[in-house]
Amino acid sequence: MDNSSAIVGALVAINAHLDALSESERKVAEYVFSEPKKTLHLNVRELAKQCDASQAAVVRFCKRIGFGSFSNFKLRLARDVFKDSDERYIPDLDLESEPSHDRVIHGVIDRTQRSLSALEESLDPMSLGKAADTIYGGGTTMLFGVGASGVVAYDFMQKLIRLGLPAFYASDTDLQLTAASTMRATDVAFIVSYSGENNAMIETARLAKNRSATIITLTRDDRNTVRSYADITLLVPATERIYRQGAATSRINQLTVVDMLYSIMVSKNLDVSIAAIERTMVATHSGSTP
Repeated sequence: MDNSSAIVGALVAINAHLDALSESERKVAEYVFSEPKKTLHLNVRELAKQCDASQAAVVRFCKRIGFGSFSNFKLRLARDVFKDSDERYIPDLDLESEPSHDRVIHGVIDRTQRSLSALEESLDPMSLGKAADTIYGGGTTMLFGVGASGVVAYDFMQKLIRLGLPAFYASDTDLQLTAASTMRATDVAFIVSYSGENNAMIETARLAKNRSATIITLTRDDRNTVRSYADITLLVPATERIYRQGAATSRINQLTVVDMLYSIMVSKNLDVSIAAIERTMVATHSGSTP
């Protein structure tokens, strides 16, 4: 890619080179102009199919307008299409149409491994230990989260209950807000929000703070509103954009943090923890006897 392509947008570059394009390359250009957002989620084969052109024509098109490769072209096109948006809302360019199953397996595992490695760098051991101590020695832990973060909150509630620790979670947002507004100073508010900008979670944090509850937040590693209310912050790396096919690496990282907290709390009194876990196993397995 030449130096000019670093500052020239994809749509401007296409327009500038329009007269130099071959008939098949012009088909690609016309499709990109008409469907720029959709183009971002197509691979070379799919774009060629949509344009009724060859894959070679798509590759030549990218080189002809000065971007060298299809990936460079899509990156610049994304910045054109979402130029007025926050960087987090630019689409995840790893998404593509109809990838091979082998590629999906490799891609998901690779992203997960990289994400977990990044988690080790962003998570503070002292904060993790302090959070575990606070939950273990506090009153009721009220868990808050919506969507994928709600799944993490629910998972943590199950773990706490298995240890005999008082915990509460409800998927209904209004009920979460109600619970936050009735917390006691001895209670712990554990708020899960990857972005840290979910309106309901911001209001939950505000209500819990007004009730003098201890607030633990689990958010991405950047400045965000939910985190600003925290007494203890637990951070996962910013491994994925908000605009994505669904929470993937962020959810795995959050669940991993929950597993870490659970492991620390189990080890605080191993005999008591094992006894509590065994009781819950008996209660949930039909035919078992105490």
